[in-house]
Amino acid sequence: MARNRGAIKTLIRSHTGLTKETLENAACDTALKIGLLKHPFTAAMSTPDDVGLTEDEYRVSISDASAFGIVTARIVEEAGSRNTELILKNRTWWDKHVINPEDNMKGWPRYAIHVGDYVYFDRPLLSGLELRLRIITEQTFTDDDTDCPIGILDIFVEKYATYEVFLDIGNHARAAAFKIQALGPRYDDGKVGGALKDAIDFDWKEIVEEYKMDGRTGAESANGMAVLNNLGSWHDRNGLVDLWY
Repeated sequence: MARNRGAIKTLIRSHTGLTKETLENAACDTALKIGLLKHPFTAAMSTPDDVGLTEDEYRVSISDASAFGIVTARIVEEAGSRNTELILKNRTWWDKHVINPEDNMKGWPRYAIHVGDYVYFDRPLLSGLELRLRIITEQTFTDDDTDCPIGILDIFVEKYATYEVFLDIGNHARAAAFKIQALGPRYDDGKVGGALKDAIDFDWKEIVEEYKMDGRTGAESANGMAVLNNLGSWHDRNGLVDLWY
């Protein structure tokens, strides 16, 4: 079970011999944000949710979703079964290939870009479409009774926040020791280690095990639409489902 913020702060104070309430609270939230910048932890992922789209528009606001980042995106038919993956691109690709989406032919979008509170599509939209998103939501502690929102990060939060306190009081030797415990000795060179890497490795293991247990074939997890074959009793595929991809 994940420790709550109060328990984490008790450990921080046992390491430092100090009480720095405001800094401790801020450092705990900072640790969660650093964790999400390095890895999309499954505990921070939302369940898929649909956002309504407006015909002829080429963008939609997702400000209500509080998206820290987008994990998956699909375009789905509001009143049907068709769906397709929406491929998210970066600014360099967008500026080279799309430029002005409003100049393109109206239809189902294939590519998009996430900028701030908006998702921009590569073309104006047909009617009856929705955007289905799985997002990473920003995680914070509400109070000292709040369990660590990403449970497997509670050790990292403790080590990182302790580092922040020692850094604040100018004890650089102790700060360096806890930074290594939290982030690893080569973090400044771009290599994550320490308690953060342990949490990331554990999360990846959980993701891999989930896919193994899922047991779907490539066709069953394909993009596209499921088609029910109401062809008549004479046809050998009547009443069966095919996937188009």
